[in-house]
Amino acid sequence: MTFCHPGVVKKRVAVIGAGPSGLATVKALLEEGHIPVCFEKAESLGGVFRFGESDGVVWYSCRLTSSGLLTAFSDFPVTAERAEHMRAHEYVSYLSSYCETFDLLRHIRFGARVDAISSDQKGGWRLRFVDAHGEHDDCFDSVAICSGLHQYPYVPSLAGAETFTGTLMHGSQYRRSEQVAGKKVLIVGAGESGADIVAEVAEHAGETVLSLRRGVAVVSRRSFGRPRDYQTSRILNGAAHWVFQTRNPEDDRKRNIYRAVFLPLVIVDKCLQILYRVVWETLPLLFSTRLEEIKANLETRRITKQLLRESGGTVAEQFGTKDDDFVRAIAVGKCRRTGAIARIEGGRVLFEDGSQLEPDIIILCTGFETRMPFLSEDIAAAPRFLHTFNPDVGASLGFIGFLRPAFGAIPPLAELQARWFALVQSGQRELPSREAMQQSIANWRSYRAHIFRAVRGRLDHLVDHTPFCDALAAQIGCKPGWRELRRESFAFRLRFFAAPFVAAQYRLVGPHAKKSLARDVITKLPIAHPWPDLINLYLRWLMSRVLHRALGEDFSPKLALD
Repeated sequence: MTFCHPGVVKKRVAVIGAGPSGLATVKALLEEGHIPVCFEKAESLGGVFRFGESDGVVWYSCRLTSSGLLTAFSDFPVTAERAEHMRAHEYVSYLSSYCETFDLLRHIRFGARVDAISSDQKGGWRLRFVDAHGEHDDCFDSVAICSGLHQYPYVPSLAGAETFTGTLMHGSQYRRSEQVAGKKVLIVGAGESGADIVAEVAEHAGETVLSLRRGVAVVSRRSFGRPRDYQTSRILNGAAHWVFQTRNPEDDRKRNIYRAVFLPLVIVDKCLQILYRVVWETLPLLFSTRLEEIKANLETRRITKQLLRESGGTVAEQFGTKDDDFVRAIAVGKCRRTGAIARIEGGRVLFEDGSQLEPDIIILCTGFETRMPFLSEDIAAAPRFLHTFNPDVGASLGFIGFLRPAFGAIPPLAELQARWFALVQSGQRELPSREAMQQSIANWRSYRAHIFRAVRGRLDHLVDHTPFCDALAAQIGCKPGWRELRRESFAFRLRFFAAPFVAAQYRLVGPHAKKSLARDVITKLPIAHPWPDLINLYLRWLMSRVLHRALGEDFSPKLALD
């Protein structure tokens, strides 16, 4: 697999972490002919997906929120039985197969904890790490930090928490339903992990209460019998975001022009939307022989809409919770919702809405904080060019996987970062000037604030999955263009645009392309959009392109091919 460009000096590169991001980085560095040394503090690979009874952050029954198709690396497709939602242990098995296929394990030092990373006088980096044999120092030409966003649980400051007489734990400490069986459980937060934990706890606890400070954007994990993210496609994200995904008032002028210019087609669009909602969204809720089931379906939908209204934006304007099983638990009475915690007094929890509860267990599903205790704070906390390179440090230090898509999956993004990082180490790609990188950071920050206005000021690592993938691919030189696509069959082009947005598309062209494999993956993809939705999305994409050509960059579509 090793390929070294003529005249390129092999670099010794430290990779911190053997989760998906670290493994993709080791592979990318090997492909470029470098010498990676991966440090993993655990005794096995998998990162946050690795289950452990006393360590790790996932519970036994944890299932990925993204489908196997969207989570898979670009040149290592999942098998048919793992194309939907894998459990955490199945994904670790996928990563193990990835390591075996590309011979990565011999480059990983398990049980090695990195305690310090500092620059040396020669322009490289010095690492201090601890393993079973003691403390060591080592030097490297470059470093890729791949430890990720989910290492350090965030525990909010709750008034009186120290007086609580029950069990107070973070969601990362939850392992099995036996921990809550028959008990009164209060869960705080309904992000992705929180939502799944609420659904599981509600099935086993004596009483389950969910505390929410604000609403959440919830979508079902499955739609029409398939993973919902199968509808994450180029055609879904082809039109400008302000056409139908976001409602920022700053875009009202553009929306008004769009509606005025294309009024007849906008009417067709509205009619197709109504048809889609009635036939594909509402009627399926009524397909049951049991009245209780129908009532639960309708109540789940009502609560989902209520939570979205309370969230402060549309589904596309914030981080999404990709599972509505917890909403159904509320709908059928297995869980009840309350407001934010005001304070804790011994065994009592008082809420801001005036209610109170005496729980046996409090589970804080409050996310994680990003920390890198082995790196100086001024380097670790600085904004990064495409979330990868610190403009003040340069090419020798990369941050891989420190980003999170609102809808999508981290591993394909991390893989693109890894490929780019490896090419930069080889000199096959160069970083822009410091000023250009700073300007790019400012532009993406502005874009994020504009798009994700419901979470403005929070979640600095949040990205819009599809355009960010394209932006990284453009740096690598593996973003497909119209010239390549015109040579393909109509069936291929249809799936390229309307089927799931898979990483394999970034192996069609560019460095380390694997065109046959990519073609094979894409031609086998299912198209999950119902036909009214597909027609609608095509019209929006077409109208967005027309406005872009006529009125300029201010009307540019969300995704565009060169």
